[in-house]
Amino acid sequence: MSILSSLHLQELLMFFIGTFVSLFSIVDPLMAAPLFVTLTDGQTAAQRNQVARRASIFSFVILGIFFITGSLILNFFQISIDALRIAGGLMILSSAYGMLNKKDSLDVIDEQEAHKKAVAHDDIAFSPLAMPILSGPGAIAVIIGMTTNTGGSVAKYLVILLAIMAVCFSSYLTMRVSQTIMNRMGPTIVKAFTRIMGFILLCVGVQFMVNGIAPLLAKALHGH
Repeated sequence: MSILSSLHLQELLMFFIGTFVSLFSIVDPLMAAPLFVTLTDGQTAAQRNQVARRASIFSFVILGIFFITGSLILNFFQISIDALRIAGGLMILSSAYGMLNKKDSLDVIDEQEAHKKAVAHDDIAFSPLAMPILSGPGAIAVIIGMTTNTGGSVAKYLVILLAIMAVCFSSYLTMRVSQTIMNRMGPTIVKAFTRIMGFILLCVGVQFMVNGIAPLLAKALHGH
């Protein structure tokens, strides 16, 4: 009996490792970290920590919702993964445009503009950090795919949920460390880095849309 139990635990452990690695590679907190740094430029340490925490929580909630009712939601609204990719690409393009056209921090702003800026920074915790960077179409597709291959095992469902929590917590830690590293860099480097990451984010958004549009075009051409 103990041997069977040990084998079962080993199987669950391997399943957790595989789930965590697959989801971590799709979420890619290492890509989100520099974006987090540039998007939160000008904030205090407390504000940045709050954004990182909120982004991680939002990401967990989004992935958790699709973990529980993902296939039902997509089927009910007749939304395809391709449509999610296109929508995510549009959200990324919007953020990239803001980064490429960001004003210098030396510009003088009044109190009302400062308040609007703070609100805008607070909004980035959900979009684009949580959605679609940390919990985009790829991560949602992975979650839905994994839940459909559990064979009805409650233990595997719990393992997937644990893996989601671990990935979101890893994302939080990654964003926290990235800010500490960037604080040691000068403002000129930060500005240049912001423009570079804005361009990279623009490319990512375009790629998201290409990944969504290409299958639709292939289906249309195949249909003819």
